[in-house]
Amino acid sequence: MEEAILIFNNFKSLLYSIAYRICHSREEAEDILQEVQLKWLEQPIDSIDNPKAFLSKLVVNRSINYLNSARVQRVDYYGPWIPEPEIEYVEEPIIGKEKITYALLVVMESLNPQERVVFLLKDIFDYSHQEISQLLDISPENSRKLLSRSKKTIKEANISVDRSSNSENQRFIDLFNASIEKGDLTPLLSYLTTEAKMSIDGGQKRRAPLRTLVKSTRIFTFLKGVMPHDFFGDERFVTEIYQQPCLVIKEKNQLKSILFLGLNLEKNKVQHIFMINNPDKLKNIS
Repeated sequence: MEEAILIFNNFKSLLYSIAYRICHSREEAEDILQEVQLKWLEQPIDSIDNPKAFLSKLVVNRSINYLNSARVQRVDYYGPWIPEPEIEYVEEPIIGKEKITYALLVVMESLNPQERVVFLLKDIFDYSHQEISQLLDISPENSRKLLSRSKKTIKEANISVDRSSNSENQRFIDLFNASIEKGDLTPLLSYLTTEAKMSIDGGQKRRAPLRTLVKSTRIFTFLKGVMPHDFFGDERFVTEIYQQPCLVIKEKNQLKSILFLGLNLEKNKVQHIFMINNPDKLKNIS
């Protein structure tokens, strides 16, 4: 038993990170880890040649099951669904955190479960296609195709998803905040792409457009209309969550919204504005 616990603890950080990155839920990742540990302790470990592969497969399978059930639940979600932002503070260090930005997290939502898992395992956790094929019971060639398909989908979103855009992202966040402070959103039009989008996740807990706004002029008209009604609160500051600058909006000293920007691939304009207003998704931000 002690040997089994020691082996599990050696891989605990990796396993937690995989579950957390696939599910994007701290609570779910912890539940999965607990289930996997119990399953592991039931095994005759002498018969397991590769504990890392065995444990990883258990985590991946449970994470995929969660993704499939979560997708069904989101069909009835009120308005645009945006991933819940979280401050990554856990006892175990999160492996691969330096490779994930909030923009990438959002774009990964458009991948199906297998594409998402292959992308994360290969590009974030450095598993080989041979290892992935064994975890998912697919061929290495199929793993390569899934990775290629996921990268194509991510690229087609026309959003810069890596940390190399952070300095430009910071500049646009500052410009956005300055426009709000001055009460003049006119400069906003100049740094949105023509086909820019804005998704506001209110989750029927706070008022928000039922659909993603498309085109810079429509976004500008909407923001100009809601700005006089304390849409941007009475206090704002720029911080960093998920390795990416964001604007935190407060009202009467209470967290009201968090706003992220997704830049285009050229990193010279804003392609997508993501705004989380749903209080249920802000509960883990202090």
